[in-house]
Amino acid sequence: MTAGSTGNDGPRRIKSVQTATDVINVIKQQQGGTLAEITADLELTKATVHTYLQTLVDCGFVTRDGDQYRLGFQFVTIGEHVRNETDLYMAGHNEVDELAERTGEYTHLIAEERGREVVLYESRGEFAVAMDYHLRMRETPQHLHDTAAGKAILAHLPATRRDEIIANLEFERQTANTITDAAELRETLADIRDRGYALNDEEEIRGMRAVGAPVLGPTETVVGSVSVTGPTSRLQGERFHSAVPKQVIETANLIEVALETAQFDR
Repeated sequence: MTAGSTGNDGPRRIKSVQTATDVINVIKQQQGGTLAEITADLELTKATVHTYLQTLVDCGFVTRDGDQYRLGFQFVTIGEHVRNETDLYMAGHNEVDELAERTGEYTHLIAEERGREVVLYESRGEFAVAMDYHLRMRETPQHLHDTAAGKAILAHLPATRRDEIIANLEFERQTANTITDAAELRETLADIRDRGYALNDEEEIRGMRAVGAPVLGPTETVVGSVSVTGPTSRLQGERFHSAVPKQVIETANLIEVALETAQFDR
């Protein structure tokens, strides 16, 4: 067995790379910390952690100010590059801005990666609320089963991929309305495929609702979703069940046309 690999039971991995990502994730979770604080959350010696930190500082991924270590802006530049190379973002962010202006609510452009939803872009309408919640959404990929955007994607994934994701869900209850059963989720996803959009009726956060629609790529495979999120006081009745769904579906369709015709600037 080569040093740093995992043996013959699976794909080979480089242990030092895994350790470096562990250090980075601890710094993220702690929102910065001292050598001692970072080491406390790792099964490593202080000397080893110091070596990794210094290397990450040299590479620009971590900055040091006195005895405090924080993540560097290198992550911002890499993140911007990744996003700008994503066709869904380039085709969709202007449409998501317009949707926010028309609805007055928070709007999101979502992609799926590793069975979770990732916020590619968000726009804040005039009456948008819950800024802290949307900040957490951007920083931490969410499960797909308890958000409108996530369910819209999950419903339209190929069956084998959908089954794989559902099999790995923990179905943690967030509110009294959260779906916590695989059979119920499958029925809900079938309904979403039939009507073309997904609803989140206080399933993730009490007092908040959302509407999401899938975005299909040129090969008719789902590449992401668009959603509108707002308080139950505004997303209710006909607006929740008809008006906003129509607006979200229209926005998703406009993004699909842009993807199909490559009508967006790089």
